[in-house]
Amino acid sequence: MDSAAEISESEPSRRPGRKRLGAALVAIIAFKYLKAAAFVIVGVVVLRFVHVTRHGAPLEFARFLNVPADRESIRRVARLFDGFTSGQREAIGAAALAIGAVFAGEGTLLLARVWWATYFTIFLTLLAIPIELVEISKRPHLFRGWVYLSINVAILVFLWRRRNEFRSRITAPLPPAAR
Repeated sequence: MDSAAEISESEPSRRPGRKRLGAALVAIIAFKYLKAAAFVIVGVVVLRFVHVTRHGAPLEFARFLNVPADRESIRRVARLFDGFTSGQREAIGAAALAIGAVFAGEGTLLLARVWWATYFTIFLTLLAIPIELVEISKRPHLFRGWVYLSINVAILVFLWRRRNEFRSRITAPLPPAAR
C-alpha cells in the first residue's frame, strides 16, 4: 500500500510531487542571499555612521572595524564618507537595506518555488544589466564589471529556460481523491 503518508515517512526530505532544486538554482539562490547580506551590512554600517563628524570619521571607522586608524583604506573610506551629508547617508543606508530585502525576497521566493519567482528574478536582473553596461563603459579595464555582467547574463539565460518549472505544480490535475 503506497499512500502519501508512507511516501513521506520513507523519504522525509521529499514531498510527493515536489522536484528537487538543481545545483544551478541552489547557486542562484545562494548568490541572491549573499548579495542581500552584503547590502544589509553596507546599510547597517552606513546608518551606524550617519552622524560621524569630519574629524572623528577615521577613528570611528577604525574602532568599528578593529583596525589601526592610520591605515590608508580607513582614510579613503572616511574621505568618501565625508563627501555626503547626513541626509544623503541616511538615504544610502535605507536604500541599501531595501535592496538587501529585495535580494532576500528573490532568494526566498525561488527557494519556496513560487511559480512567478523566476519571472520576478528575470525582471529584476534585467533592470541591473544597463547599470552594469554603464559601469563597464566607464571602466572597461576593470575585470569585476565583466564578471558581474557574465554572472547576471548566465542567471538570465538559465532562468529563462526554466521559467515555467514551478508552474507545473499549479496546472497539474488534481488526484481523484481531492476532487
